[in-house]
Amino acid sequence: MLTNNRSIRQRHRRRRQSVIDDDDDAVYAAMEEGRDVQSFAKMFFVMLYSILLLYIPSLLFEYGTKGKELKRDRRPFEEKIDAKLSDNLFRRIYRMSRQSFYKLHEMLEPKLNEIFFPKGGGKRKPGKCSYLIDTKTRLSIALRFFAGADPVDLMQIHDVGLVSVYYSVWCVIDAINQTDELKYSFPAEAEQEVIAAGFKRKSGAGFSNVIGAIDGLVICTLMPSLIICRMLNCGQKSFRCHRKDKFGLNMQAICDHMLRFTWVEIKWPAATSDYLAWVTSSLCMMLEEGTGTVVIKPGFTLVGDNAYVKKPYMATPLKLKGVRAGYEDGYNFYLSQLRITIERAFGVLVHRWSILRAPLTIPIPKVAPMMESLIRLHNYCINESEDTIVAIQDRNSRNLHRNVRISRELGGSDSSLVDFDDVGRPTSLLNHGHHFLDAENYRYDRSLARTRTPMDEMIDSVANQRLTRPRYD
Repeated sequence: MLTNNRSIRQRHRRRRQSVIDDDDDAVYAAMEEGRDVQSFAKMFFVMLYSILLLYIPSLLFEYGTKGKELKRDRRPFEEKIDAKLSDNLFRRIYRMSRQSFYKLHEMLEPKLNEIFFPKGGGKRKPGKCSYLIDTKTRLSIALRFFAGADPVDLMQIHDVGLVSVYYSVWCVIDAINQTDELKYSFPAEAEQEVIAAGFKRKSGAGFSNVIGAIDGLVICTLMPSLIICRMLNCGQKSFRCHRKDKFGLNMQAICDHMLRFTWVEIKWPAATSDYLAWVTSSLCMMLEEGTGTVVIKPGFTLVGDNAYVKKPYMATPLKLKGVRAGYEDGYNFYLSQLRITIERAFGVLVHRWSILRAPLTIPIPKVAPMMESLIRLHNYCINESEDTIVAIQDRNSRNLHRNVRISRELGGSDSSLVDFDDVGRPTSLLNHGHHFLDAENYRYDRSLARTRTPMDEMIDSVANQRLTRPRYD
């Protein structure tokens, strides 16, 4: 036993001596090689474990981290949507006839191709590739979005992603605003004569010098964020219209006798009065200073409510005190016949593009481009269907007589639609609209006291014809 232990110790001693006698570099090299092998083995097993964790769930449960790619239906618009709609349903959905839709697409197609296919689409062609959406489908998405459709419904109807819905809408807006065929401008002198003749046909007093009706409209939005307000250097309260208790922007607009907008400007928060917005507008400054390309033919005028003031180019209602049934009240009535045209234009705009019925959920800087495109589409629809406007006017006239008759039958009670006095004046509607608290002190121009304006000629015309407010029996 002792001999065995002694032999073992001798072997260990000889082994240590041999290690000491060997070259040190060879020993160190062997040690480093062993460490490299160990580190590689550890890295290999870590990578193998990670791969197993990634793919085992997909193999067992048939799902992955990205999700299964959907197969989109990219059939042409004519086959996928148009073929399923009748003419009446198509007009109801898109707010225009089928012919007008394709004519509009023909106008916008160059800009749409430039925006959506900047390189021509490459080898992929719209309608044949599951990744490309044709321009008619893009236009369909935008028009239905403007008409008030829910983006989620549009995503399902057109079989596109939600991001594609919003991308289509804003790209179509850019295309509409860049198309010269849809551009509108303040009428030249020759066009002013045509518009004045159109207003004359509407006027019961034969006013032949009106070339447009002006008013303001609050474009409702959500309360703007503090970031947007800091960027615009304007407080959140400035965007709140206190009369209507809504946030938004003040849009000043002028329309002609066919309800087409000829001038629009949106650059004021909703708390701004119509008067202050008008006097700081580019059109008013050009008319006051006599500079620029906009000129109103001498003798012609715009018509507005009491938020505006008498000018050589502006006719407004007379501010009457008490019940006066003479020619002055008659002038106010016949002026309102023409001034209400802008109110009707706003109504047609909002009801045609129902997205305006609720507060817009877009940032404040994007409101103006969207409104510009909606107004251009509004004018386009009217130009495409002038006969429809005549039918609407006849129906509105019949509704007016019916409402007055119902009001008189109810005897002016609280349940009546409108209260009328003995001479036929709608007392519940008069003397409203005086919302110019931010410009009360300096809104009247006393220099016009001895200057004869088109407004004075209109008053004299009513007096010479002995016209008074008509009574509806």
